[in-house]
Amino acid sequence: MAEEDAPTKQVTEGVKDLQVVEGRRAIASSGPQMGEKGPQKIGGDSFTVRTANPPFLQERESIYAQIKERRDAEFSQKIPVDITVTMPDGNTLSKNKDDTPFQSWKTTPYDVAKSIAQGLADSSTVARVTYDSFVADYDPAQDGMESADTMLDAMDEANEDSPDSEGGDKTFLWDLGRPLVGNVARLELLKFNDDQDAKTTFWHSSAHMLGEALEHLYGTKLTIGPPLKGGFYYDSYMGKDAFREEDYKPVEQEMTKIIKKKQKFERMVVTKDEALELFADNPFKQEILTTKVPNGTRTTVYKCGDLIDLCRGPHLMHTGKVKAFAATRHSATNWLGDTDNDSLQRMYGISFPDKKMLKVWKENQEKAKERDHRRLMTKQQLVMFHELSPGSAFWLPHGTRIYNKLIDFIKEHYWIRGYDEIITPNAYNLELWNISGHAMHYKDAMFCFDVEGQEWALKPMNCPGHCLM
Repeated sequence: MAEEDAPTKQVTEGVKDLQVVEGRRAIASSGPQMGEKGPQKIGGDSFTVRTANPPFLQERESIYAQIKERRDAEFSQKIPVDITVTMPDGNTLSKNKDDTPFQSWKTTPYDVAKSIAQGLADSSTVARVTYDSFVADYDPAQDGMESADTMLDAMDEANEDSPDSEGGDKTFLWDLGRPLVGNVARLELLKFNDDQDAKTTFWHSSAHMLGEALEHLYGTKLTIGPPLKGGFYYDSYMGKDAFREEDYKPVEQEMTKIIKKKQKFERMVVTKDEALELFADNPFKQEILTTKVPNGTRTTVYKCGDLIDLCRGPHLMHTGKVKAFAATRHSATNWLGDTDNDSLQRMYGISFPDKKMLKVWKENQEKAKERDHRRLMTKQQLVMFHELSPGSAFWLPHGTRIYNKLIDFIKEHYWIRGYDEIITPNAYNLELWNISGHAMHYKDAMFCFDVEGQEWALKPMNCPGHCLM
């Protein structure tokens, strides 16, 4: 027998001393883990029945207005100083078209773009800013820039794919309407059609708009609403209620109203205590704040219309930049991706800065449906699907013949290539997966269950079982 490699030897040696090691963490993230004390049922009666324009919207806006007065008073103490902005072509700008100088705390990326051409300013989605230096009265911590990105952290803990983060200590994605705070070594104006960061920003803003629509229509308790590589979603707590396909049209109609209002996306820095007061009605936002924002620090929220949400940003200038939206699908999920936690309702959407782009997208979706193997296999009576085992195929007679033919083909080539077949158990004490490392990285995606007080799991792969042999 060939000598065991190091990983295999580690697993083989480890199983000699089996002990049950408890723990729910499956991934690494910054700061304490939400739900690290065990299963969470925190939604309670925060949502009981669908309620249009619930009272908490006005209450939250009132608290926001009080906090904004404090931030405006702080902002009034800032001293604008002249700054320069260098564009990607190396050209350094310092003045508006009316010859007034660019100044910190006043000049925005939109202003810089407008000094070049109004069309450039209006067609840009977001800015990527690399600072040469910050002005003396700028403090990143006071500006909420040193706190954790609460949405990305929540996505990480739920094992969701999150957008790429900003690069460099002084390079940031920056709202077009947010004042610059120092001399800029490089200012890039990003457009939806040309840059993935621009698409991410566009769909992130669209997710906020979807959240606003869901609060208006149903009074849902919003959790997280991130952008994806091709669209976005928002997760909501709705108690025992659930989304249905007939909800799509009202949501689309409400989104149209939000788009027409051209609501400004407004960034505001808040202390942890202020944020807790803002989201006193929402146990999920409370959990994020309590766990992810250290005491005595600041974070940021964004407002559009009467939606106020925890968010690092950046966002579009206003909701009118979105020209077309469609609700695409819905599903059930769980808080932090853990089936022991509250059940949430997820609604997906897609949006574009041009109605023609949505039309093309829908046409492509229809073409993809025609090529969908699930549809073809069902049409050819090879397999069937059932809601009591979603995502799993029931092989019908014709499909089973093909399935067995493929198995025979694989087995034949096992023998040709000198392999021997073995069969291992389907379930093991979780300690095997602790030793192999699978539990540390993938436990939240494994099927775990209790056996006489010890934690077991169905095998996600064969190798550790082979190591035992």
